[in-house]
Amino acid sequence: MTNATITGASRLGGAYLRMFPRGLLESLIPRSIGDGEPRGHYRVETYATTTCGARYVASMAQQGDPGYAATALLLGESALALARDRDQLPDRRGVLTPASAMGEVLLKRLAAAGVTVHTAQLG
Repeated sequence: MTNATITGASRLGGAYLRMFPRGLLESLIPRSIGDGEPRGHYRVETYATTTCGARYVASMAQQGDPGYAATALLLGESALALARDRDQLPDRRGVLTPASAMGEVLLKRLAAAGVTVHTAQLG
């Protein structure tokens, strides 16, 4: 495409958008993050069966956009656990998951931040 084509298309698009009443146009455009009430939530359930046949379900839920706000909170609380609560962390080495590296320390931080984690044995 040439610059003239791109410029012409941009002007035509701008003129087209100016034909809509402002309120109608704003209702069609999604609000940016940070406007109004927090939106979004997630709930993850993991089912497991032990070698003895016992069945369990673990769930984790949180309010907030799971693609951005909720993930940022999880990462932030993990970083704070590593920086501020190092003396309370399990003495483990190697490549670890957040749960095995920070255990109860991270669970307490997440609960204080509004994340629910629950485990139950199934019948």
